Amino acid sequence: LTNSLFDIYNCSQQNVTGIWVSLHPEAQADYTGIQGDLCAITDDVWVSPLGSDSFGFGTENSPVKTIKNALKIIAPTDENPITIHLDEGIFSPSSNGETFPIRMISNVNFNGEGEELSALNAEYTARVIILENCNNNIISNLKIEGGIPPGIFSDNSGGGISAVFSNPTINNVTFSENIAISGAGINLYESNAILNYVTISENTAHLSGGGISIISSNTTLNYVTIIDNNSTVGRGGGMYIDSSNPILNFVDVTGNVAVDWGGGIVLFNSNSILT
Repeated sequence: LTNSLFDIYNCSQQNVTGIWVSLHPEAQADYTGIQGDLCAITDDVWVSPLGSDSFGFGTENSPVKTIKNALKIIAPTDENPITIHLDEGIFSPSSNGETFPIRMISNVNFNGEGEELSALNAEYTARVIILENCNNNIISNLKIEGGIPPGIFSDNSGGGISAVFSNPTINNVTFSENIAISGAGINLYESNAILNYVTISENTAHLSGGGISIISSNTTLNYVTIIDNNSTVGRGGGMYIDSSNPILNFVDVTGNVAVDWGGGIVLFNSNSILT
């Protein structure tokens, strides 16, 4: 990548984020001599469905319009994580031209105005959010809905959020009306996520984990409500837990349905702590 030209790059560190160049965790890139048309933003950014990707500066008084654009213009680091503030409104293909899935990068937080005020709705065009090999992420105060993965028998888990080798913290978020083969609301694989005051409701998995699927992940759930989710032909209407040791504190699992077995929770090779 030496002497490459980018639309936006991190001027101070002479590199670009994973939005521009996706690297395997063990890979390294040589950015010697790279240039860009614009320097990336290193402060928090604001996004509003009423903003402008063409003329907005990403400030509270001049927000950009889409989350995808906000991710392009920032340069977060371990020492300087960046929060993308989501204004009231629906972020969807039909409302503000948002495209999905939203692919998260490390050291970025999403913070909405509240679960009833800020919503990410993929309108069944794709997953809502993907985290792969991400660290230092907090997602708070919003609703995630209308997600569906592209695959039928592969790449088919996590309609709302699919987290793989990632450890997000999720606070005060509602996952509703997402669809997947497994883990319709949330799918965690090798991801030690922390969920605080989360509601997972009315999601549908065709095989397992209507609400949430936890595989090879030591997840912590605090004050989580898992209600009215279903698995249409499989098991674990509310939760599917496999090869994991999650901690469940004050978790309410109610009204979930599985056609096969385990309407509430299915446990395989797992030692869960319930308090």
